[in-house]
Amino acid sequence: MNSGLEELRSYVPDAAVLAPDVSKWSVGMHIQHCGLAMSVVCPSLVASQAPAPRSRFNPVRSVIFLTGRIPRGRGKSPAQAVPTEGVQAGELEPLLDECEVWLEKVRGVPADHWYEHFAFGILDRDRTLKFIRIHNGHHLRIIQDILCA
Repeated sequence: MNSGLEELRSYVPDAAVLAPDVSKWSVGMHIQHCGLAMSVVCPSLVASQAPAPRSRFNPVRSVIFLTGRIPRGRGKSPAQAVPTEGVQAGELEPLLDECEVWLEKVRGVPADHWYEHFAFGILDRDRTLKFIRIHNGHHLRIIQDILCA
């Protein structure tokens, strides 16, 4: 599964780059945000107990999962995934290493394990992995735009 982790890792040397016209976050802050999000989502999914609570229809989730895109500037990060201003490249590698370990654990859990996303509701293992791909892809596109600015 391509979680975008290796591509995120490839941008660590550019952590200090900032383009305020594109994003108020630096490249490193986007990388840290993705890492923090994965380090919250993955342990929760691994620790979950089947069966999952009933999932309700969620039109926002449906559109985002269908298109594979999150609109820019629309989402709000939960407190535990807000990055640190001035994050250094050296702080990012250990976080991404931890995420790599968690992603391997997630791939090994049964399909009926679940995670409750604050906006998308209940996601089973496969939908959670899809969310991670979509979320990281969203931030990778922003990173690319920052570096092109």
